[in-house]
Amino acid sequence: MNPRSLCAIVLALALPALGQTEPQLEPLVPPSVQKNKKKPKRKPPDKKAPSEQAQALDAAPQGQEPSALPPLAPLTSSRRLDAVGVLVLGALPDEAAVRVGNGIRAAVKLAPGVKEVSALDAPHPCADKACWVTAGVARSVHHVVVATYAARRLKIRLVDVKARKIVQQANRREVSSDPAEATAWAEALVCKLLVPAGCTGEAVVQGGEGIALQLDGVPLAPGEKRRVPVGVHVLRVKEGARESVRPLPVLVEEAPMVTIEAPKVASATPPPAPVVPIAPLVEPVTPPPAPQAAAIEAAPLPPAPSRKWTRPAGYAAVGAAVVAAGVGAYFGAKSRSDLNDAESTYRANGNAYTPASLDKLRSGNSAGHTANALFIASGILVAAGAALTFAF
Repeated sequence: MNPRSLCAIVLALALPALGQTEPQLEPLVPPSVQKNKKKPKRKPPDKKAPSEQAQALDAAPQGQEPSALPPLAPLTSSRRLDAVGVLVLGALPDEAAVRVGNGIRAAVKLAPGVKEVSALDAPHPCADKACWVTAGVARSVHHVVVATYAARRLKIRLVDVKARKIVQQANRREVSSDPAEATAWAEALVCKLLVPAGCTGEAVVQGGEGIALQLDGVPLAPGEKRRVPVGVHVLRVKEGARESVRPLPVLVEEAPMVTIEAPKVASATPPPAPVVPIAPLVEPVTPPPAPQAAAIEAAPLPPAPSRKWTRPAGYAAVGAAVVAAGVGAYFGAKSRSDLNDAESTYRANGNAYTPASLDKLRSGNSAGHTANALFIASGILVAAGAALTFAF
């Protein structure tokens, strides 16, 4: 090979390699030595995002400059609560269930972003998420607040209709079925789940004379309006040596005044002695005797009219009744005899009537009818005779 060609090939291969340069490495010097170095000028912070700069400064460790990274977006979107439905289920009485539903709707309206709150209808029983979601879909709401009451336990659930799942829940044990107490606890649980700032209501108690009041251990003046969190509070009533404790429901909207009167106590002092009348100094004037009423002679009563013909007529009617009964008995016996003879002849002749047996049959029936008529007439005569003898 020509030496010039060989040199040209070698130069062609070596020139690209000579054109590559290695990056310059920084020396491993501790940070304390680098303090003397001149720091590059830092770009002033953006005035449009002060909160983001503050977050970056708080997140940077000591001794290092904060990085200018943008803030991270939340992983989940905020929950929409603009349309909420309320469903009250369980063993509450009708009056208590209606009042609890109204109280829950009043508490839900205090939640941020809520625009519409409506009562939902559901078939009975409705104890699963599918039924709750169906009730929410029927009213086009985004969330359903379900309140259930069973075995003195009140439970509040927040159901996401679109996701078909329970997102939040809270419960309270030993809840009375009293409408006011059940409503107060339901509002307290709803506010705990949906209202970050909490819900408050007014407590007003009017006490009688000599009564000391304490609300949750704090003295309460009679008639004082005090704002406390919704729920059931403890009201302590003290009168002298006697002391009692009672629950005091506090609601979001309603603020009824509770009046506690002092019971009537028997006085230890005896009643005053009766006043004895004093005799007058002047002798009383005796009124003149009233004139005797003239004696009025009673006129003699007219003699009772004598019964001339009714009693004999009654006796005669009774006698005729006896005679009619006797004749009726005769015809009854004759009818029985003739019918028996006709029946025996009928059987003896091979279950066929002869002319003689037919005559006996007719005679027996006629005698029976006569006997019945005589018995009826006898009864009528007996009744008439008794009336004529005793009534007239």
